[in-house]
Amino acid sequence: MLGFIMSKMQMLLFAVGVSVVALMFIFFVSNIDLGQKGYMMLASNSKLVSDQLTNDIPCSFKTSTIPDRFYYGLSSTPFFYDLELSSKRFGEDVAGGEQNVLIMRIVEHSNSPNAKKNVIASKSISTDARIVLISPEFLKELSGLNELTYDVQSDMQPVVLYPRAYLKGELKASSPNAFAAVKETIKGQKTVYIIPCATEKEPNNCLLNILRVGCYKLKVSGRISPDQQVDDCLNPQVFASNSTSASTTSIQQSRNYSWADCQRLGYS
Repeated sequence: MLGFIMSKMQMLLFAVGVSVVALMFIFFVSNIDLGQKGYMMLASNSKLVSDQLTNDIPCSFKTSTIPDRFYYGLSSTPFFYDLELSSKRFGEDVAGGEQNVLIMRIVEHSNSPNAKKNVIASKSISTDARIVLISPEFLKELSGLNELTYDVQSDMQPVVLYPRAYLKGELKASSPNAFAAVKETIKGQKTVYIIPCATEKEPNNCLLNILRVGCYKLKVSGRISPDQQVDDCLNPQVFASNSTSASTTSIQQSRNYSWADCQRLGYS
């Protein structure tokens, strides 16, 4: 009888052991799959930015929509994440020009600011172009940018896009589920702007936010007469007539934008 009980216990322990190993294997495979999904998304987005930097068009842009979640392996278990964007200067090239790197990371989302970050995937782009990161904080009010949201110095704090920002169970209009990569070339010097968008309720939000960046630059330049136009590379009308640089998003207006238009967007 004792031998029978021992045999049953051994079989039970063996079954438990097999289950534990199977669960560990599934967890391992799921994490690999999650990392691959994240890397593929970053590879696509980094190529989108690189394409703007390497083309011969003085003003160009592309937009990218990011998914609000990934899934573990083949399961229906969701993985919520942040897309972190940061930039660093890492030296000078042989001609003495500035060299920069744009870093993209997919990090597991946490509501705790002190939680250890679980990085799923990362990708970087090296360029001699200036990198200007726009904080998604301005989306909350859908108003003008300011010195805190324009050209974020990400050595201290990265720009974070959380595409599943919820308020009382409903997706907020300010959830940054996309971004625009805009290249501006002035006297041979390239600048790439990374501009968050919230397209869930406003499909043309990326174009509107490009204009908001142009309005902010116009404001700080002091050139704010009513008919003063926004810089070409940040004026959506330029892209409307340049099909080789525009994304699938289009704009219907048939004129350039001026400071008077910026005032209607909340600039003063």
